[in-house]
Amino acid sequence: MSGSGHKVPSGWRVAVLGGGAWGTALALAMLRAGHFVRLYARDPETVAAIDRGENPRYLPGIALQAGIVATSDIEAALDGADC
Repeated sequence: MSGSGHKVPSGWRVAVLGGGAWGTALALAMLRAGHFVRLYARDPETVAAIDRGENPRYLPGIALQAGIVATSDIEAALDGADC
């Protein structure tokens, strides 16, 4: 729930721009909340690591759940996003 008392509906298509620590953590939180998540990262190595379920450069030791779709194509990340 947000501070206003409004519940955010599950199943939103969320685009997260940035594959650093904050963006990766936000993507993981959105996935755990039941949303479909695409994560844009500029660095193809970061995208590949996220696809393997980790982001050792920015969030070492944190396992990422399957379901975060990482891409270095910003248009693909934003395509069809609700927010």
